[in-house]
Amino acid sequence: MLSKLLVAPLAAALFATAAHASPLQTLTLREHAQTRDQLAAEVVEVSAHRSPGAVIAQDALYGGIAGLAIGAGVALLSNDGNWGRDLAIGAGAGLIAGGIFGAIDAASYSDRAPVGFGGSYHLLSQKF
Repeated sequence: MLSKLLVAPLAAALFATAAHASPLQTLTLREHAQTRDQLAAEVVEVSAHRSPGAVIAQDALYGGIAGLAIGAGVALLSNDGNWGRDLAIGAGAGLIAGGIFGAIDAASYSDRAPVGFGGSYHLLSQKF
């Protein structure tokens, strides 16, 4: 019983000495002053905007693939010999659901128009 009581303080003392093994080291970085040309070369903004048709088509495709996989699972579980029908129904339902989701997704981004280069802010003109 006494040996069990001594194990915990001994283990705590061993871990405490291991944690105090090395001193804390800090890292310092040198900062170079940048000119306007260097800053303008480093600041780049890229904004990709897909068309609503592409959003709907991609979501419908992914929905059809997911529906096909679910239809395959139903065909394997039912095992009634109508696997073609199960795959077709699953893929069709997935296409419809994916198309609806894509239409909602495309409509939610319809109020955001990409800014062209002509209307963007120029960094060197300092007019923000």
